[in-house]
Amino acid sequence: MNRTRALTEGAILASLYAVLFLITLFIPVLSLFTIFLLSLPYAVYTVRHGLKKSLVFVLTTMVLTIILGTVTAINVPILFGSVGVVMGHLYRKKISAFGLLAGAALTYLANFILIYVVTILLLEINLIDTMKQSIEETIALTEKFSGVMGGDAEATIQQLRELVEIVPYLIPALFVILSVVFALASIFVTNLIMKRFKVEVPHWEPFRNWSFPKSIIWYYLATILLYMMNPEQGSALYIVTMNLYIVLELVLAIQGLTFIYFYFWVKKKGKTIPVLVTISLFIIPVGLHVVRILGIIDLGFDLRKRIKPEA
Repeated sequence: MNRTRALTEGAILASLYAVLFLITLFIPVLSLFTIFLLSLPYAVYTVRHGLKKSLVFVLTTMVLTIILGTVTAINVPILFGSVGVVMGHLYRKKISAFGLLAGAALTYLANFILIYVVTILLLEINLIDTMKQSIEETIALTEKFSGVMGGDAEATIQQLRELVEIVPYLIPALFVILSVVFALASIFVTNLIMKRFKVEVPHWEPFRNWSFPKSIIWYYLATILLYMMNPEQGSALYIVTMNLYIVLELVLAIQGLTFIYFYFWVKKKGKTIPVLVTISLFIIPVGLHVVRILGIIDLGFDLRKRIKPEA
């Protein structure tokens, strides 16, 4: 009976994977959403049938992928299959929300590194060269229309040229950030479905209550000091410093955002302004500097404890 149910549910979830895979492959607009659903069938199957049977399910979807797509698309079931299986296993273990996030993010990170190495060794495609070529094409286009853009064009071109030089060294930070973003998105959609299946999902603290350890400030200050030492470009110290600097700045910006949400919650002002601030950061990146400073002050001086609620 259990075997029949496992086969039946496996067939249904494999069909769901096939539909999501085809949409992701051939409909670019919808793929922005479906790409985060690809790990869902694996997570559901693992929760319901355990780790061993889920590995057979992964192999099944790999065969499906080759039939529906190409051999080169085999990285899709490997990437999202491994993430889904890990998430499903952690759901069964009833791990904490941040434990689930860490597990999913680390699995994504391992896969991104694996894909990066394989594309270089087997496909002879270098992600860094592709990114640099894209930026250089943007520079050429900017130079072509520099007369129309006016005085700011030269500054923009110079910034792009500097970006070309440092891009190869920022791959580790890029992979870490992408891993966390993909993990958060996958967990969000998977939690919604798991609740439908009456599966207990880990409780997330409200975003306003998120806070990083105070030690982050010391790491940030140490990174700034290393940066001020002007390490030689391309050296191990340079690569570590640049990547730590980017990741820690992002962490402190998130800390600043959580403080903004906390402040407006305490003052009973609603979520409209915090949401608008969050959206504006994607439109006006300079606002990140202000939010980051706010995050540093919040961590360093326990700013939240000084806020009194409205009477």
